[in-house]
Amino acid sequence: MAGNVVKVKDGQYRLRYKDSSKYVKAKNDTEAGKLLARFVTEIDSGDFTQPSKITFREFAQKWLKDYAEIELAPKTVYRYKELLEGRIYQAFGDKKLDKIRPLDLVDFYNSLRKKHKYTGAAKDGSRVEKETERLSEQTIKHYHRLISAMLEKAIKWEILRGTNPAKRVDAPKTEKKKAKCFDEKQVRVLLKALEDVGQEEIKYKAATMIALMTGARLGEIMGLEWLDIDFVSKVIEIRQSSQYLPGQGVFTKNPKTETSKRRISVNDTLLKLLEEYKEAQRKKGFICQDNNRLFVTWDGKPMHPYTITKWFPDFLKDNKLPHMNFHGLRHTSATFLISRGMDIETVAGRLGHSTSATTQNVYSHFLESKDRQAADLMEDTFSNKKKENKRKEKKV
Repeated sequence: MAGNVVKVKDGQYRLRYKDSSKYVKAKNDTEAGKLLARFVTEIDSGDFTQPSKITFREFAQKWLKDYAEIELAPKTVYRYKELLEGRIYQAFGDKKLDKIRPLDLVDFYNSLRKKHKYTGAAKDGSRVEKETERLSEQTIKHYHRLISAMLEKAIKWEILRGTNPAKRVDAPKTEKKKAKCFDEKQVRVLLKALEDVGQEEIKYKAATMIALMTGARLGEIMGLEWLDIDFVSKVIEIRQSSQYLPGQGVFTKNPKTETSKRRISVNDTLLKLLEEYKEAQRKKGFICQDNNRLFVTWDGKPMHPYTITKWFPDFLKDNKLPHMNFHGLRHTSATFLISRGMDIETVAGRLGHSTSATTQNVYSHFLESKDRQAADLMEDTFSNKKKENKRKEKKV
């Protein structure tokens, strides 16, 4: 047999073939022999890389090709590439994978806490050197999570031996931000302002109302087609998402998770607005068999998802409402339902969260305030009861 296998100790063997070697776990010599045969095939086919020779950059490229681009959403892959090309490669991209130590990561994170240079994308798509102030702890945490996940995958693929160096480094500590949303009074101002929106901006009004009434994500709203609106059953079905990436343009994909595919009950107010909007779209000739999207550009093509997010802040400013991004409407929808006593499972279902635990985590601060209200209610109830008993005692 090509190559050889050496028993190092019980359950552990060293495989050698040509200039490569690999340590494996096996129950016996027979199993070790099978692993050697597979090892030889990997080397001859070019699929095996010696851990002591592969750099972090080389592994990252393999990780992107063989895992990220297959398993992750395009937008997530794009964001990871930006983190890698912007700062990570610059820090230790050419360092051998098995030479990366916890202190390397500590030094890298500390460098991000100071004014530093990085590689950013220019308008033409090329990479140019830029300078920026310190990054937030939340942003640094994104780098830490990516690096840790990649090194963990390297261990799983048996490209890296030992423990994950990122797990020996404390993750940046961050304060949990409260989900920004409007209160009931501000929602009423918003609804009154939307009443004054003219026909030329009815698509913005429709998108805003859908976000507020359903809690749907922006991409999900932009991906809606008229066949997803059931005017009889009073339901909107979420089954796809419209997104944008530089170099790729606007594209359609499945929702964030399988549970994101859902049917959301809606009220008559929203349906009446959508009927009005549908008639306006029909008059413009936008509704046809080839393109049934709710939100389109002047020529009938799917609208850029960020068109709404550019309009929304100006709309709020013009109507003297505090600044909030469009995603805040999703939070507003959820907190309103919670404040009115809707159970967390129903809210999670409308939002498309995989579990109610996710909903509880995102809105924990709001749930805590509701818990405080419950305590105050108990206090008021029993205090009043105590006062009534005292009055009765006096009468006696």
